[in-house]
Amino acid sequence: MDKTSEGVVEVTSEPAYWGSMLEPVIAEEYSRRTGFNVEVPVGLIRHKDHKFIAANIDRWANGGGHILECKTAGFMKAHEWGEVGTDQIPESYKYQVAYYAAITGVSRVDIAVLIGGQEFRIYQYLKDKEMEDKLIRAAILFWNKYILTNTPPAPKTDADTAKLFPKGNGLEVRADDTILQKIDMLQDLKAKESFVIKEMEHLQIEVKNYMQDAELLIDNVGHLRATWKNRKGSKRLDIKTLAEEHNEIYKQYLKEGEAYRVFALKQ
Repeated sequence: MDKTSEGVVEVTSEPAYWGSMLEPVIAEEYSRRTGFNVEVPVGLIRHKDHKFIAANIDRWANGGGHILECKTAGFMKAHEWGEVGTDQIPESYKYQVAYYAAITGVSRVDIAVLIGGQEFRIYQYLKDKEMEDKLIRAAILFWNKYILTNTPPAPKTDADTAKLFPKGNGLEVRADDTILQKIDMLQDLKAKESFVIKEMEHLQIEVKNYMQDAELLIDNVGHLRATWKNRKGSKRLDIKTLAEEHNEIYKQYLKEGEAYRVFALKQ
């Protein structure tokens, strides 16, 4: 929709907003630590052979010798970033910087990340021609197969289907043999899932019974295999009591959520 229409409204999330706000700070700190000068690029950078493929890089570094990408990450995402100085970064970012390298022709992209607002790290991607060629081929295929023909690609996630078909129309559709086979497979998997969940619960009960009051379970070489620890109880609003004893307040703050569709298998 973004490539084929003008009806898409970009909504900036809080993490994206602060990532944008902190980009100059991260770029300046990168320059201070590495000694490389950085500069803001002018507009999009297009692939030399395929002008519909473009990159919107954060900064040129070292006089345009390589690219700098500036990132922010919360503490909960810190584990996705590996050893400093390597390309052990979240997969989506690795594809992004490889794509930018393919478009611009540089052989290196540095990734500066501020984790939790207080830990600064620098990672480095070095040219991987095989991956970059695959990304460019995928972009060309996507453009020719979907954008030029104005054909939406098939949904990949459940969230995709919810966005494509948010409301039912009350009508029925006749299943063909292929869909009936998929329904049968889905029901079979659901039955197996139910069995697996019950087996997992049974085994977990046995392990807990073995541990009793202990919080840690180790094997015969000292490796930790399981934990069973206390956690503080969460605080929850008693909606039922609130509605009964303070109904006017309850109604004042009651908001109806958006309608959504529920999928259910039928025997």
